[in-house]
Amino acid sequence: MKLDVFFTPTELAGHGGLGRFVVADVIRATSSMVAALNAGARSVFPVASVDDAARLAQNLGRDGVLLCGERRGLPIDGFDLGNSPGEFTAERVAGKALAMTTTNGTRALLGVSDLPLPKNAPETGKASSERRVLIGAFLNLDAVARTLATSDAPVSVVCAGKEGTFALEDAVFAGALANRLLELKDDALERNDAAVAAMALATRFGGSLLPLLRRTAAGRAIIEIGLGGDLDFCADIDRFDVVPEFKDRKITLP
Repeated sequence: MKLDVFFTPTELAGHGGLGRFVVADVIRATSSMVAALNAGARSVFPVASVDDAARLAQNLGRDGVLLCGERRGLPIDGFDLGNSPGEFTAERVAGKALAMTTTNGTRALLGVSDLPLPKNAPETGKASSERRVLIGAFLNLDAVARTLATSDAPVSVVCAGKEGTFALEDAVFAGALANRLLELKDDALERNDAAVAAMALATRFGGSLLPLLRRTAAGRAIIEIGLGGDLDFCADIDRFDVVPEFKDRKITLP
């Protein structure tokens, strides 16, 4: 299996666009998406802007759609939910579609979805000729690793980063996922340099995840706005056994 890590979405320029992708924005977008789908949300629609979310809700029927997201870490005025994973309970989201916009995570997902496919792609139906986009967080780390281990198709782990720059928490997630895959695939991993670096970071910091999240730039920003409890939720490794997938512009459980 070929495993590549990309520390920011901009590094995907020139990517062939095929294979399996895992997108991670562990503080907090992908953690909230995993929590929402686990709690029974029907689907999550990642969108780029507040206006896009409002238009989508109008088109789908406002009664069945929750507006979710953040700007500067805080809930958006007029939205139903913010971007705190603990908000996405069964009582709030079960059976609902969610229109979500965040600063980093939803944009990373849309960027992967919009990658151009090669003009001479192999015959469809083969794993190597398809694009699958999975949602990853520490909350479902093992479930994602087990899903990836069922095939030898190439994997690209895309870190959402923080406003276009490196985010340590996403890199540690990428490394932790790579380390688990290495255990499952019996050393049969061909890794790029970023994957090797991410694995070293995960080995260094993985045993003290919550303190690490609190020290990152994203973690400090969350604490400063009074939402530090979100980090405890995001650091709960393997809490959920679900692997949401982004397909046809929406995230659902397969």
